Amino acid sequence: MKSQMSAVERALAGLPGIEGYKEKELRREADRRVRETLAQLLEDQRARLTGIQLDLLGSGGLDWMDDLERAIGKLQLLIDRVRSATYGYAGFFDANKVREAELEALIQFDRGMIQRVDELREKIDAVEQAVMDQEHIETAVRDLVRLLSELNQQWRHRREVMQSVVIG
Repeated sequence: MKSQMSAVERALAGLPGIEGYKEKELRREADRRVRETLAQLLEDQRARLTGIQLDLLGSGGLDWMDDLERAIGKLQLLIDRVRSATYGYAGFFDANKVREAELEALIQFDRGMIQRVDELREKIDAVEQAVMDQEHIETAVRDLVRLLSELNQQWRHRREVMQSVVIG
C-alpha cells in the first residue's frame, strides 16, 4: 500500500494528526454535499410553487397571491440559508474547528432536514389541489406557510448546534 503512495502522500502520512485531518475533510465534503442536495430539493419545490402561483393568477385567485408570495419568500429564505450555511469543519488552519463526532451530528441534522422535504412536498401538493379545485386555498396556503416557518426555525437551530460543537 505504501509503495502506491506518492512521495507527498507518504510525507503527509507521517505527520501527526494528518489522518484525522483527511477524515475531517471527507466529512466536511459530505456535509457540503448533503446541504447541496437539500438546497436542490427545496429549489425544486420552489419552482413547483411558482408554477402553482401562475396557475392561481390565471384562474383569478388574486385574493391569495400575497399569501402564496409569502410562502415562496419563506422557501427562498430557507434555500439561501442552506446554501450559505457554514461548513461543518472550517479547515485545518481556521480558528474554529469542529470535532469529528459533532460533524457527524451536523450531517445527521442536515439529513433530517432532507427528510422533511416530503412534508413540504405534501403541503405544496395540497395547495396545488386546492388551486385546481378552487376550494380551501386559504387553509392550504396557511398550512404551507406554517410548515415553512417551522423549517426556517429548525434551520436556525443548526447555527446553535454549530456553536455548541465549535472549539474556540
